Amino acid sequence: MNPPEEQYRRYVFFGIVLISLGVIFNTTLDNLSGSLGTVLIAFGGLLFIVGMKKKRDASK
Repeated sequence: MNPPEEQYRRYVFFGIVLISLGVIFNTTLDNLSGSLGTVLIAFGGLLFIVGMKKKRDASK
């Protein structure tokens, strides 16, 4: 199990993955996905922000 100090890495990693999938959906699969790419970018950004906040709290 990961120590609580490094739990933020999971949020940051999944945030980056979702942002990259959202960019792919927005650029290459625009006709098929509709607004799914934009939603993935927004949710990935939210996870990234949560991960950075957890990192800041763990470093204190």
